[in-house]
This record gives sequence, C-alpha cells and structure tokens, in this order.
Amino acid sequence: MSQDDVLDILKEFGGEATTTQIRIRAKEKFPTHTLHSYVNNRLRKLVRNKKVEQIGENWKIKKSGR
Repeated sequence: MSQDDVLDILKEFGGEATTTQIRIRAKEKFPTHTLHSYVNNRLRKLVRNKKVEQIGENWKIKKSGR
C-alpha cells in the first residue's frame, strides 16, 4: 500500500480517521491484498513527510498535505 493510497482513504473520510477506520476501508478497497497490514507503517511515514499528523487516536491530513 502506498502513502498515496492511505492519503486517498483519509480524503474519503473528510481528511480525518482512526487507524481502524483506515484499515477497514483498505480491506474493502483492496480485498485481494494484505495492504491493510501496512497502514500504520504508511501513516508514520506520512507523519515524517509532514503530510499527516496524529491527534489522539485520529490521523489528520495537514493542510500542506492536501
């Protein structure tokens, strides 16, 4: 799963979602892949790239990441 896939899923949720919501959506979107296993890893990379921030249990797209 690419970082762009995770960003697209976050955008589907209006720019903010929990890890669980993102994983469930990844399973729905890509049912034949194990991409949902990599969601947490991709989110952390997006934080390092300053595209996403974690607020409590939610992940939110930063304005610069849109």
